[in-house]
This record gives sequence, C-alpha cells and structure tokens, in this order.
Amino acid sequence: MKSASKAKHGIIVAFLKEGNMIKAVFLDYTGTILQLRGNEFDELLNCFIENTTINDKDEAIAWYYDHLRVMERECYQDSFLSQEELAGKLMDLADTEIKLKADHAQLYTYLQNYWMYAPLFSDVQSFFDLVKLPIYILMDNAGDYAKVCLRRNGLHANAIISGEDVKAYKPRKEIFAKALALAGCQADEVIHVGDDLEGDVEGAENAGITPILLDRRGEHMDAECRRIHSLPELLPILKRENEG
Repeated sequence: MKSASKAKHGIIVAFLKEGNMIKAVFLDYTGTILQLRGNEFDELLNCFIENTTINDKDEAIAWYYDHLRVMERECYQDSFLSQEELAGKLMDLADTEIKLKADHAQLYTYLQNYWMYAPLFSDVQSFFDLVKLPIYILMDNAGDYAKVCLRRNGLHANAIISGEDVKAYKPRKEIFAKALALAGCQADEVIHVGDDLEGDVEGAENAGITPILLDRRGEHMDAECRRIHSLPELLPILKRENEG
C-alpha cells in the first residue's frame, strides 16, 4: 500500500521558476495510471488469502506493500534487486511469517499479469488524448510491463524509465535524473505526478522537480505540495503556466 507519510522536507514547493516553460510531464505508473484492482489482482489476492493466515484483502495488500517498501529501501546499485526478485523474497518470507502454502510460480504469474493487464483509472485515457506535452513514465517495475499495458490501451509515452534502468527505486533521485536526460530537460522544466507522498513527492523534490500529488480520494488534505484529484485537472494548470 502506498505510503501516507508527509513529504520529507515539509516544504511547500513553488510551482515553477518565473519564466520557465513546462516541457514534459513525468507520470508514476501503479496507483497513478494502473488501478490496484481487476481480475488479475483479485486472483492474486484470493490465492494469497486462501493459502496464508491472512484472511482480509486490505490486510493482505498492506502486508505485501509494507514489506516491499522496506526491501526497496535496501536496494541500491550493487545491492539492487528487481521487482521480480523482490517478489520472490517476499514469497519466501510469507512462507514463514504468514504460513504461505501456495505455489510461488502461480502467485508470480498472477503478479505479472496484474502489472500488465490491470484496468486503467477512468481519467487516464482522456488525459493522454488531450495533453500536448511529452509524457515520461517512471516506474519501479520493468518497463516491458507498462509497454504491454499502453499498447493494449492505445496510449503513447515518449519513454518508460524503470528502477531497473538505474538500479535504484524512488524516492532516490536516479530514476528522475534518467528521465530528465531522456527528455532533454532541466529539473525546473518538468513536473512529476504521482499518488505516493514518499516515492513521488519526496522523490521528485530530491531531484529538484516540482511534484504534484494525485489525490483522487482526498486522503491527503494536509499534504504540503500541490494536489489534484484527477489527471485532467492538470491540463488547465499546464496551459496557465505555459501561457503566463
């Protein structure tokens, strides 16, 4: 489950330096483009619950993502592990901690299918159709999963940058720096949009990029950064900023 902690620095970030144009939009993947639901996700959760001591979906999601976040913090450069490798470690941990009895290969297949085939949020298609700026997707998983998802839904991104590309996960700044290099932009010429206060907001700030928190459910009223409730809300903001 995505972190609900405040941004690390507790600073209200100015949108852009005066006179700078927004030249590209950076987007998070899971939780921003991809929903935490769908047939594949239900299959994964049901298999997990039926074969562990956990019997509640919310508890199962929290167990997985809480442990994943801890493991991701330890993954950096020479000690980096891919999301697939981390999933294997989590299943091994589940064997002992919550008495997992399911076949790991089956669970892993469900997880991969979720990364590719889960439904998009309802506002994603219209945003991609209407935005006039290049879009760069920043994600923890291997980029091939997002490529399948975008192709199935007829969406285009200028590039997909994953944690595997830089051997680091958000909120470390490497994935943002890689995206800036590919976009040919300075940090104050882009914005990063995501639903996670730690990975997206803190991560963007670490790289000097203006973050916008996508808070679809209004759960972070006290977040000390700019918030939107849907992706299309970003369109008039971009237009206003670029037209001065």
